[in-house]
Amino acid sequence: MFSDSPDVVNRSFRYLLISRALRSSALIFVTLSLPLYLHFLHFSLVFISLIYIPIILFNVVLVLILGRLGDKIGYSKILILGEVFPVVGLLLLALSTNIYVIATGAIIAGITGGAGGMRGAFSPGMTAFVANNYPGEGNRVNRLSLLTATASFFSIFGGLFLSLYGIISSAIGILLFYRVFFIISFLLVFGSLLALSRLHEYKRPKKTTRIMKKASFKYLLRIILPNSINAAAIGIAMPLLPLFFELKFHVDPGAVGNIYTIAYAATAIGSFTSGKFINGRIDSLKMASIAHILQGALFIIIAFTPFLFIATAIYVGRMAVAGIGSPMRGAINVRGIDKEDYGTSTSIQGVSGRGSQLTTGASGYLMDLNFAFPLLIGGAMQAAGGVLYYVLVKSWHPEKNSERRSETVKTN
Repeated sequence: MFSDSPDVVNRSFRYLLISRALRSSALIFVTLSLPLYLHFLHFSLVFISLIYIPIILFNVVLVLILGRLGDKIGYSKILILGEVFPVVGLLLLALSTNIYVIATGAIIAGITGGAGGMRGAFSPGMTAFVANNYPGEGNRVNRLSLLTATASFFSIFGGLFLSLYGIISSAIGILLFYRVFFIISFLLVFGSLLALSRLHEYKRPKKTTRIMKKASFKYLLRIILPNSINAAAIGIAMPLLPLFFELKFHVDPGAVGNIYTIAYAATAIGSFTSGKFINGRIDSLKMASIAHILQGALFIIIAFTPFLFIATAIYVGRMAVAGIGSPMRGAINVRGIDKEDYGTSTSIQGVSGRGSQLTTGASGYLMDLNFAFPLLIGGAMQAAGGVLYYVLVKSWHPEKNSERRSETVKTN
C-alpha cells in the first residue's frame, strides 16, 4: 500500500477513479430507491424519514473511528476497510424483504443523505488520501474535481437503473425489480473494493499528538459550523426528494430516475468545469460559497414550482452548481490542517456533517404537512451556511498562528 515512488502513487490513482465509478453507480441507485422501495412496501413518510436516524448514528461512529485510524495505518487501508461495509449492507438488502434486514443493510451500507451526483465520490479516508498524496491546493482541486466528475458521470447509471423501472417491473414485478438491482449494486461495490486493493500512497508522517495540533483544531472549528448547517439542510431537503417528485407531480419511479440521470450528467460537467476551467482563475473560497448559496436558493424556487419540467430544469441547474463548488470546498476544508492530522480532521468533519443530517427525521413530518416545507427550510439553511462558510474561512489568518504550530490539543 505504501510507496516512495511518485510514479507508483500517481499510476494507482486510476484505481481510485475506478472505485468511485463503480460505487457511484451502485450507491446512487440504492439511495434513490430506498425511500421509493419502502413506500412500495407500505411504510409511511414519517417511518421512512425516521429510519435514516440509526443509519446516520452508525456512520457517525464508523467515520470517527476510521478517520482516527487512518492517521496511523494509512488512508488507502481505511478506504478498503470502509468499503467492506457497503458490500455487506447491499448484500443484505438484496437477500430479504424483512424490514429488520432492510434496516440493518441500510445502516451497514451507510445509505444516508441525498442522492446527489457526488454521493459515491466520498467515503472515509478519501479526502485525506488526496490531501496526503497531492500537495498544493490547486493540485488537490484538480484531483477532487476529477474524482467528483467521474463519480457524477457514473451516477448516471444509477439513475438509468431506476429509469428501467417501467420496462423491467412490468416483466418481473416491482419487488423483484428492486431486488435484482440491489444484487447488481452489491456486485458493483464489490468491484470497487477490489479496485481499492491496488491503491498506493506515500508513507504517513508519525503522529505526534493524541488528537491533532492546535493550529489544525482552530482551523477545523471554522469549517465545522457552516458545514454542519449545510449538512442539516441536506438532511431536511434531500433524502425524500425522490418521493417529492413522485408524489407532487404524480410520476412513477422511472420518471424520477430520468430526472436524476440528467442531473448527474450536469454534476459531472460542473465538476469537470471546476477543475479544468475555473480552478486558479477564480477565488476558490468565493466560488465554493456562492455555489452553496445558489444551491439553497434553487431549492426554495423548486418548492414553489408547479410544473415538473420546470422543477426538473431548476434541479439540474442546482446539481451543476453543486458539481462546480464541491472540489473547491474539499480542498479548502483541509487548507489549514497539518499533514499528520488529515484523517482525524476529515473524520471529525464527516462526523459533524453526518450528525447534522439527523434532521432527516424531521423531513417526513414536514412533508406530511406540505410537500414544499423540506425544500423551503433546507434551502434557506443551505444558503445561510454558504454565507457563514465564506465569512469564517475568509477571516482565517495562518500567519498569526505560525509560531504556535507545535502546540497540541491535550486530552486524557
